[in-house]
Amino acid sequence: MRLKDIGLQLCTCTWIEIITGVGVVLYLVLGMHNYLLAALAAGLFAPLIVFHFVISLLSSKESLISIERVRKQMKD
Repeated sequence: MRLKDIGLQLCTCTWIEIITGVGVVLYLVLGMHNYLLAALAAGLFAPLIVFHFVISLLSSKESLISIERVRKQMKD
């Protein structure tokens, strides 16, 4: 994997959300010692992060399917 690919992956919306969610939860736990708010924040960030992972998996599968179609068309 090239450095450019790694940089682009880290700058995607999903990674920014993960880093933000972890930062908020750690601040609530370590800084404010409020475990209830930390659990609430983790619960609020989790569906958003899962949604983005599902969408990225579906979009990568669609691109793989279209690449295979192009290969089959080129062979014919």
